Amino acid sequence: MRLHFLTPALLFFAACSIESDPNPPPSTRFVYPSGVAFWRPPTAGGPTNSNGYLFVANANFDNCYDSGSVVALNLDSLSAQVDGQSVLVPRLGAPVAASPLAFEDLTTGDESLVQIRSFAGKLGLWINPLNGLPRLFVPSRAEGNNLYAVDVGVAEGGKPVLNCVQGGEDCRTGALSLTNDIPASLRTEGLPDLPRAPSPIGVTVDDASGTLYVTHSEAADSPAKSSKNFESYLATVKLDNPTRDTLGFIPLSPTGFLYGGSDAVTVGAGYLYVTGRNFVAGVSGTVGANFVLRLVDKFDTGRILEPNLQSVYRIREARAARVVPRPVTAAELAVRPNLVRERLYLLARGPDTLLTLDFDYDAPPGAIATQPVFRVVSAVPMPNGVSDMQIINRTASPSDPDSHIVAVTSTGDSAVSFYDEGLGQVVAQVPLVNAQNQGSNPSQAFGLTVDNPVGVNSARLFVTNFGDGQVAIVDIPDLARPQDARLVAKLGTQQQRDPNQGTSVCQEN
Repeated sequence: MRLHFLTPALLFFAACSIESDPNPPPSTRFVYPSGVAFWRPPTAGGPTNSNGYLFVANANFDNCYDSGSVVALNLDSLSAQVDGQSVLVPRLGAPVAASPLAFEDLTTGDESLVQIRSFAGKLGLWINPLNGLPRLFVPSRAEGNNLYAVDVGVAEGGKPVLNCVQGGEDCRTGALSLTNDIPASLRTEGLPDLPRAPSPIGVTVDDASGTLYVTHSEAADSPAKSSKNFESYLATVKLDNPTRDTLGFIPLSPTGFLYGGSDAVTVGAGYLYVTGRNFVAGVSGTVGANFVLRLVDKFDTGRILEPNLQSVYRIREARAARVVPRPVTAAELAVRPNLVRERLYLLARGPDTLLTLDFDYDAPPGAIATQPVFRVVSAVPMPNGVSDMQIINRTASPSDPDSHIVAVTSTGDSAVSFYDEGLGQVVAQVPLVNAQNQGSNPSQAFGLTVDNPVGVNSARLFVTNFGDGQVAIVDIPDLARPQDARLVAKLGTQQQRDPNQGTSVCQEN
């Protein structure tokens, strides 16, 4: 048999042809889904009439495609075949099938997908008060360290329509970089490459101030890539004008504070609670967290506090955090009219724990808050690799504040754990793993959002399974019994993986 070889000219032509062929992300399935958000239009008539819309950021972790993406799904338009019959996604609170449903075909129109760079992080959702429609925010750790803003519309028939805030369906063009072209007015004298927010990962919407907060998991150095003059920041931008004109940076490491990576922000009455994580520090690579929790005064963002949490409970790093108000009595307010009492739920790693902390302080209007006093209320062991968290509110009397359900995702065993605050223990764990290639292709339950309508005694969770390339739907039929939580359905086709290499099979299923 004769072997045929390409000439150098043909090789060059073939290489150019391969490189120039576009390879956009698929519109039929998820590709390493990371961030997730949910929205039901107020005009939809509630959960008995509408399943709402789901928004998913695809991280394209293996770079199989030209880019990552953000996709929108009308959950009422999905269908699956069961015993030859077409079934729809069940409504919240409705009876569900005995076995989880599989909605594999996610085919959406071009108008329901926008392109972003790869390595997307969490997904934030803000309702624009001018039109009542969502605006999505998602950061990317790829080149440019961009923050993307995507507007959501609804076309005839309920079809979701996505558009980049700067226009078009390719949000990479004209995206806001958090490391390049920083306005001169923001720069620190003598440190030309600061401020910067490399490897942005978390986004938090603060409706009250109209601000988006962005965390980053890599320390910023100056000059860039010099591994010198490190600093870490909260990047900020205005929700209604997410452009370079409203970009800002809050230094998290003033004199006397160690720099570090940050993961999440949650907004209290007087403080921003910022969690610290292991981070990348130039040539040193990944290093241990230098802080696990810092507080930023909302009135004076240059005032940073660091509770000595590790002296009370030893942890290695932190992930998601959520804060809720606690009741204050009339007698207490008579003595301290600006008293604030807040409960902080914090996911810790090393050991993996759900920490509950209470903070007391005074927050006078228009003035800095007083030094808070805190105490650790509880420390509950969690599965390995805690990642995200949501607070589920029960229909309970105002006199019963200890009634929350805390849902926690874990990448280690790919499960959702439910902590019942009233009982003070984990009452259920819903596994989300798939059997295929579980050793080299762990499911990795990552992002989490919740449908928890007011006045409804049920809740629905949407969980991104990063390794599987799917989104799981988990229902709590009765909020009085979170132990009855169950897997209802999975959206998307499971990602195919090479069992030997552990990498993606770069082709459509």
